[in-house]
Amino acid sequence: MSEHNLSDETRAKLKKISTASIATALYKRGLRNQFIQGVVPVAPKQDNMVGPAFTLRYIPAREYRNPITVFRNPEHPQRVA
Repeated sequence: MSEHNLSDETRAKLKKISTASIATALYKRGLRNQFIQGVVPVAPKQDNMVGPAFTLRYIPAREYRNPITVFRNPEHPQRVA
């Protein structure tokens, strides 16, 4: 995984920009669906959170093939990010 560092100046600038504005800028650059619908702030009056984001892979579990006990294995694909 590569190391990404945000300068304090960049972090301060991003804190002032709305999520909608960032999503629109990404959309205009060809990056569609770069947001999660239905997310709401836990504490609406707090500062915006700014930092690196990591995409994790999602594999739907099939109950007939993956009983709950398989998730105890740290090497199981559902547990490897």
